[in-house]
Amino acid sequence: MESPVVRSGPARRLGGLVVAALAASFLVVMALSGRVRDSGQFVRFEAAGVLADPPARIERVELSASSRRWAFRRAAGGWRLEPDGRPASASLATHLEDSLKFLHASAPIRILERAEWSEQGLREFGLDPPAYSAVLYRDARPVIGVAFGAENPQKMLQYVRVEGREQIFVMSRSMGREWEQVLSQAGR
Repeated sequence: MESPVVRSGPARRLGGLVVAALAASFLVVMALSGRVRDSGQFVRFEAAGVLADPPARIERVELSASSRRWAFRRAAGGWRLEPDGRPASASLATHLEDSLKFLHASAPIRILERAEWSEQGLREFGLDPPAYSAVLYRDARPVIGVAFGAENPQKMLQYVRVEGREQIFVMSRSMGREWEQVLSQAGR
């Protein structure tokens, strides 16, 4: 049996240099183009929530539950409680930011059109009156008003109504829990 031929010397070194040069060229092209090649393995994020504006553009939040009301204003350094302007705690600010992110990013699980809910009425979904509601502002103008109602029987979803729209949105319960954390901490 013959042994395989092993190349050595200049031919092998030249092959290694060619491979290294190709790899370096690829890196240079990536750096100059300013982006990584899209491989199709990643899913692009698209906000599908009821809040179209990015959360960072929301400057003021009015939150109400029962007969109580709270207002928060985004300022340099974080969220502040109105009217006195004292800073919100780090935990409260985090829950407020997460609440806004959920409204922006989380798509409804289901949308009930008026014909689907009108026979039962809003009370059946805990929306007349709502358990709590939030109005979000940008540039001193309301962007969206959201009313949060009852949980579904399995306690995984929650009924939500957007001011000015006829539908009832069935949303993940985790979104409502974040708003409830804001309510709980604001009430202290």
